[in-house]
Amino acid sequence: MNRYEQRKAATHQRLIEAARELIGTQGYESVDILDITERANLSKATFYQHFSNKEACVRALILQGFEALAQEIFDSERESRTQLEWARDSFFKLFKWADENRRFVLIMVGGHASSDLNAFGRAYMSQRILQRIITERMPGLRERVAPEIAAQFITGATIQMLGWWLEEDTPYSAEDMAILMSELFKRTFGLKLDGADVELEPILS
Repeated sequence: MNRYEQRKAATHQRLIEAARELIGTQGYESVDILDITERANLSKATFYQHFSNKEACVRALILQGFEALAQEIFDSERESRTQLEWARDSFFKLFKWADENRRFVLIMVGGHASSDLNAFGRAYMSQRILQRIITERMPGLRERVAPEIAAQFITGATIQMLGWWLEEDTPYSAEDMAILMSELFKRTFGLKLDGADVELEPILS
């Protein structure tokens, strides 16, 4: 990038980081564009050069988190011996990340979620699942279920469980949820298992 592009990218990131800090401490509804620009020490005019509204800024913020999480999950493929082991590890990373970024995740999956950000999160997740998990990691699944249907099913179930887990006072840890989700998907899609089945009773009791 040339110097102009570098400055533009740096300003873009300053706005995202300001939104991250404010929403992380105050919540989405309590933060407006003026708060973000004041925290970033930039003008509102500069904000609108980068984002059309607050949701667009938060969408960029969440996308960065999604991309980092997805990369971490896909990088772990080499360490997993079986599909079930990889699914369990992936769900653990997802639920742990959601817990650490609770305010941002609830913007998409909570009971009062933004409809636009909810649609964005669903579209991103289903596209990633379709492209990487079903097409590359689970090619045999295509023989039993249309890939786009499987992707929508996995996305819907995961988002529903995330919203419930983050909003309700449940006794389940991120590890518990990972074991539960991977076992449910094993039974639904027939993931390959190395060793004995996972016992559900200790988790669900």
